[in-house]
Amino acid sequence: MENRILDEFKKLKEKINDTEQENSRNIKKLRYYEFNEFNIVSEKIEEYLSEFTDEIANILPKNADIQSINFLLYETLINIYKHSKFKNAFVKIDNHDTLNIIIYDDGIGIPESFKEAQLEYNGDSESIFEAVNGKTTDKEKYNLHGRGLNSTARITTLGFGGEMIIMSGKGACLITKRGMRLYENEEGINGTYILLQINNKKIDNIYGYLKYKPISKEENNESNNN
Repeated sequence: MENRILDEFKKLKEKINDTEQENSRNIKKLRYYEFNEFNIVSEKIEEYLSEFTDEIANILPKNADIQSINFLLYETLINIYKHSKFKNAFVKIDNHDTLNIIIYDDGIGIPESFKEAQLEYNGDSESIFEAVNGKTTDKEKYNLHGRGLNSTARITTLGFGGEMIIMSGKGACLITKRGMRLYENEEGINGTYILLQINNKKIDNIYGYLKYKPISKEENNESNNN
């Protein structure tokens, strides 16, 4: 499983490098804002993300659940603006048997964000586990912040019946409806890579997945790694 995660990430990096000098329909680059200006321009960022998700909707399958996918994108992207301090970030859409939504930024990553906020964690994959389960580096401690990854994971796995992969630093996590598997990746990556692999179906009531519920660990046995 860890090899699969790394292979997917390397394919994305190659694709980004190939398309940096041209307009690719299925790879969209996020607009950069100075991180220290976030609170000043937050309304502008929200307005931009609303337009950005509308643009993404134009390349989704016609029968896609646009409302739910837009929610997934918005929750993930606002987290990037609030925490990652990125210079470059991309969203890639692949529509095969399943719909793959890939979000990558070259920011400081989840483990380093925890370190800067002086939050305790035991290994990079554990920092991802903690972030998905609501531990936030928000100094403001808003009640709704720190829950974006949790909602995204629950909608992806329980609502769409899909999988979510998160890589950051030397940590990697695979999230399914059964729980979360944690891996340590010696190569490591800069920033954060997220893959949302969803089935093309409609979610009857997305609000049923928004209430925070912790996601437990699933054991990494040999069968899981094949």
